[in-house]
Amino acid sequence: MDDSRQNGAHASAARTVCEMFDHQVRIRPDATAVRTAERSWTYAEFGRETARLAHRLTKLGAGPGKIVGMPIPRSAAALIGLVAVMRSGAACLPLAPDDPPARNGEVLHDVGCELTLALSHDAWLPGVQLFDDPSLHGEPETSDGLPVPDPQDLAYAITTSGSTGRPKVVGVPHQGIVNLILASRDDLDLIRTDDVVLWTCQATVDITMQDCLMALCCGGAVGIPEPGELPATRIVHEARTLGATVLDIPAAMVGPYGRSLLPRLANAGVRLVAAGSSQLDGRGLAEAAGDMVVWNCYGPTEASVATTWYRCLPSTPQRAPIGKAIRNVRTYVLDEELRQVPVGEVGQLYLAGAALARGYLGLPARTASAFLPDPYSATPGERMYATGDRVVLQPDGDLVFHGRFDDQVKINGFRVETGEVEHALLQCPGVVDAVMLVREDAPGGTAVVAFLTGTRSADEELVRLLRERLPSHMVPRFYIWLDELPLNRPGKVDRAALAKVPVADLVYRGG
Repeated sequence: MDDSRQNGAHASAARTVCEMFDHQVRIRPDATAVRTAERSWTYAEFGRETARLAHRLTKLGAGPGKIVGMPIPRSAAALIGLVAVMRSGAACLPLAPDDPPARNGEVLHDVGCELTLALSHDAWLPGVQLFDDPSLHGEPETSDGLPVPDPQDLAYAITTSGSTGRPKVVGVPHQGIVNLILASRDDLDLIRTDDVVLWTCQATVDITMQDCLMALCCGGAVGIPEPGELPATRIVHEARTLGATVLDIPAAMVGPYGRSLLPRLANAGVRLVAAGSSQLDGRGLAEAAGDMVVWNCYGPTEASVATTWYRCLPSTPQRAPIGKAIRNVRTYVLDEELRQVPVGEVGQLYLAGAALARGYLGLPARTASAFLPDPYSATPGERMYATGDRVVLQPDGDLVFHGRFDDQVKINGFRVETGEVEHALLQCPGVVDAVMLVREDAPGGTAVVAFLTGTRSADEELVRLLRERLPSHMVPRFYIWLDELPLNRPGKVDRAALAKVPVADLVYRGG
């Protein structure tokens, strides 16, 4: 049996991320696993580093059923930490170190986290294990003696904005991410052993789990760019520098700018681009990409990253479909009575099968309201997740996104529920009422705009206060004070009217 067939046969039988990664360490010890502009790690080297750290974490209490917080930005250290935590049997909870300490502290408290992996000691961090602790070199360098997680044990946890003003934490088991990895390799051709996947998002975004773990579990390599934002020009540079062949980029970058960006990526050696978006402008993408493949994928945080996929073709319309479900995932388009709606009609998308998260950690009532019994499954106890997304099932089986049933929005790849931002605004002195909208017509491009009533205070002061409560991508860039908020006939705030308030003359205020 050749190497690729042996690799695929074993990985298809693997039940956890740890098993898949350990297999690559055994069969491809000298292949490159991770590379930066400064250095590379072989699978053997990366296996030793992550094993040492995993052994230390287990001595400190990590293991199945535990969560290890990790406030480390995108870097080789973060990737080593992510894999080490999983190899310890625990679930990794990435946090943004520049988010307000109070917010991060609330998250760690809510999930009962008693151990964190960090670059430095900070007062708000419980049970800190320093990443660069020199004593780690005395720990074992293999997986021998490490806990063996179950497929239903959590592999990772990810924060998502909460409508009550507090962030929620979603826990995803190994079963879900392994199912995605196998589909990525065997069904979608997203990863090959000679691929280098460019890690383009922040560590706190669940796409990290697909891009990095897909590569490391299938014999490819992860390319880690220099720190900082990745605008189009930098993505092309980093792809060329690191030899990237696969990458995931925001739909806004693929859509409006894709006609020029995609050919440049192809010239840099990229063979495949994935755009995680429910609203991708598909016109002309296939032509711009040439021989390069462009996929549109869709998936909420409450599932294992991406649950449906669509390959862009010359015939792709402006509203690109989000595609069909991957293996072992079921999709339903249902009405308010949970009845299946006819093909061509709008309904809410529900997801079921192997991809589902366990739920919102520490929030059983919220979990029960979103993860419902699956009436269409013959297996007792099966659940389905209510996405809140309006979709249409086309005759060809593809799903097309038609908006949200609630007020959730996407900002720079992060899903944000307006309730968290509005809750923070209402904590500011003088603010009586507050509404947050995302305005695509704002000066400088899409921005978060706050509409406020009460006693006006300086915008700069609001920005300062909000930065103590919210991560930077949630802080409004513009503030509009009104005598009163417009109401619609049912007596609710008329968001449609606010969406028409002129913003062209506003001055940039931060955020």
